[in-house]
Order: sequence, then structure tokens, then C-alpha cells
Amino acid sequence: MDEKINDEMSRALLLERIEAMRNKLLDIGFRDGLTAPSTLKYSELLDEEIKVYQKLMKDT
Repeated sequence: MDEKINDEMSRALLLERIEAMRNKLLDIGFRDGLTAPSTLKYSELLDEEIKVYQKLMKDT
């Protein structure tokens, strides 16, 4: 039971982090341009977080 609660909390925290990263990516994109290296690098970081979330969802 505790493990299920921890998994749900982990998913919720990960979703919050992903949403915050999406907002930051938009800010970076508007500030630096959509094809700027900083935007692309941050987009890759966000992609990695999304992959972690997708794997977590697949495994449950």
C-alpha cells in the first residue's frame, strides 16, 4: 500500500516538474528564439523528463 502511495506521489511530483519545465522552455524560446542552442538544450532535458514519466506510467 505504501509503495502505491509513493508511486502516485512520484508521478504527481514528476508531472509538476514537467509542467514547470514546459513553462520555462516557453520563456527560453521567447527570449532566445526557438532554434537557439539554449532552447534546444532545455527541450532535450524536458524530453528526458517526459521519457521518465512515460516509463513510470508503462511500468504501473
